[in-house]
Amino acid sequence: MFKILPLFVLAVVVACCQALPVEPERMTVAILKSEMNKHNDGSYDTIYEAGDGTKRQEDAAVVSEGTEEEALEVKGSYTYIDDDGKVVEVFYTAGKNGFVPYGDTINPEITAVAEAAKDLPKPEKKEKFGQ
Repeated sequence: MFKILPLFVLAVVVACCQALPVEPERMTVAILKSEMNKHNDGSYDTIYEAGDGTKRQEDAAVVSEGTEEEALEVKGSYTYIDDDGKVVEVFYTAGKNGFVPYGDTINPEITAVAEAAKDLPKPEKKEKFGQ
């Protein structure tokens, strides 16, 4: 019996090792370009491009500078290759009135609702507790 026990333990260990999940090998993607330029007024521009077709470009400008309404208004786009090999490009704007995506892959109703929401009245600012 004691001669069989080590073989049984060895078989259990081998079976357990075979059952362990194996993580698929991940592809390394080269970064072809990556720039970020920050400006003194708070605006910026950035661009990123990878070897797998992924790209991102964004420009942000300060609007209503020096007022209570001062904010960043952003315009940009990103591109990637979907699982079917199709190039997907999304454009967007973002700022104090929200995020608005548009492009061939964005449902036009989503863009229309986001555009309309920009014109909705904004809630009044509440005073901070204790002031």
